[in-house]
Amino acid sequence: MNRTYFYLLSFLEGGAVMACELIGAKMLAPYFGTSLYVWAAALGLTLGGLMTGYFTGGLLSKRYPNRPSVLYWVLILAGLMLVLMPFTSEWVMSRAIDFSLQFGAVISLLVFMFPPLIFMGMVSPLIINLLNTRVKDAGNSAGNVYAISTLGGILVTFLMGFRIIPGFGINYPAIITGVALGVLPILSLLHRRQTLAMVPAGLFALAFVAMGWKMQDRGQGDFTIHYHSEGVLGQIKVLDMPFEDQGEHFTGRGLVVNNTLQTVMNLEDPDYDFWPYTRYIPLFAAAYPEGSKALLLGMGGGTLVDRLDDLQMDLEVVEIDERIRRVAVEYFGLDPSTEVIIDDARHFLRARKDPKYDIIIYDTFISESAPEHILTLEGLQDARSRMKPGGTLLINFYGYLEGNRGEVVRSVYKTLQKAGYQVQLFTTPGPESDRNILFVATEGPVIDWHQRVKAWPEGIDSLSFEQYFLPADQIDTSHAVVLTDRRPQLELYARASADWRKLYNQFYTRKFSRFKKY
Repeated sequence: MNRTYFYLLSFLEGGAVMACELIGAKMLAPYFGTSLYVWAAALGLTLGGLMTGYFTGGLLSKRYPNRPSVLYWVLILAGLMLVLMPFTSEWVMSRAIDFSLQFGAVISLLVFMFPPLIFMGMVSPLIINLLNTRVKDAGNSAGNVYAISTLGGILVTFLMGFRIIPGFGINYPAIITGVALGVLPILSLLHRRQTLAMVPAGLFALAFVAMGWKMQDRGQGDFTIHYHSEGVLGQIKVLDMPFEDQGEHFTGRGLVVNNTLQTVMNLEDPDYDFWPYTRYIPLFAAAYPEGSKALLLGMGGGTLVDRLDDLQMDLEVVEIDERIRRVAVEYFGLDPSTEVIIDDARHFLRARKDPKYDIIIYDTFISESAPEHILTLEGLQDARSRMKPGGTLLINFYGYLEGNRGEVVRSVYKTLQKAGYQVQLFTTPGPESDRNILFVATEGPVIDWHQRVKAWPEGIDSLSFEQYFLPADQIDTSHAVVLTDRRPQLELYARASADWRKLYNQFYTRKFSRFKKY
């Protein structure tokens, strides 16, 4: 037997395991988000699938010793399961969407990600059995197999994360990974005159044809899809569709990330602000004179960029996803000359010491997930170090304040105070589940915003503005915690994000998931 050939199969299997895990987690995102619960489900079921495969592979190697054809068929079945992932994932998630976030994610992964991982887990025990000709060589053979398999996983992780998924999405890479896993075993079986191997070969070819049909433009009726991209940072779509706001009906263009609306532009009135928080943030910025230095972290479709430009602010914009910048320019009318720095918000704050800013705005949600690493004590101190005396930090956040879901808001509030800010909470209109909370944190004394705002836009006056500030005595921080880099308390975010995602699934996800364009 050719040991090198079996090591090559081990390398391919290791790479396929990591591809399966990454692709599986990314497939979940449009339906169940990217919260701690989702990643815990993906990691737990990956390990569970491999464990089941290791055990089953050990039993097979004992029952069928020195039978390479068993290994080949296991690899072929693993490849076929991978090829099916783009089809089975959408089928099961569209049916599990009404379950709780945790249960829906686990059930979905059990259907589309668990089976290929079981078959891939069988591979290493079978290869080790085929390589072991002498008992004293067993340890060396096992070590080589697991080392080579792990090497394949490392290389594919980097390739998938940095090149393949950003460039080609997740569906075709899933199919190609499955084919790569199955093609050599098919050739080996055909070489052994096992013509039954032609059946999976035909199924692999059929998968490409089926995917070509699946990826057709599926916009219909009043919906038009302009853009669809899969990437490590999530799925992005641009849709034209009917909207309703305060009884008014209009045709809008939506920026949709992981099937959640991030930006809505009224095509008949581009200056119209669909989200209430984008109407209020510019009021705080307007308290500073023209030419004041502003930093916007996270841009979406560019609504706040336009509003801050209208105020003649000296604006810098940081966005982590290059695709968002391109979409904002091409579909939402962002001025192409606008300089957008592609970077992580925390990294940007730490890497550059100058300039200092009068106002820093965090608008950094990725679908329902809050950027917990910039909201720790250290992250907030990084922001404060970049502020001028008398500067203001504005943070757009979940609208929950009471109960378990509001514990993260109360903890961020307490952390801001610990970082040396004077903090006010401003809420947009509506119930907790529908509203946003703005943390208004000043580097110096609390600002009297009523006196500082020079002009009130239509629909907003000083009275309505003042009533949305929460009195400090209503904010109970007795059980809140200070968030730190070493203890970011991710479970606090998970409670709010899980509830927010469930509510969003009820209204939008099922609708948005129907529309794809590749």
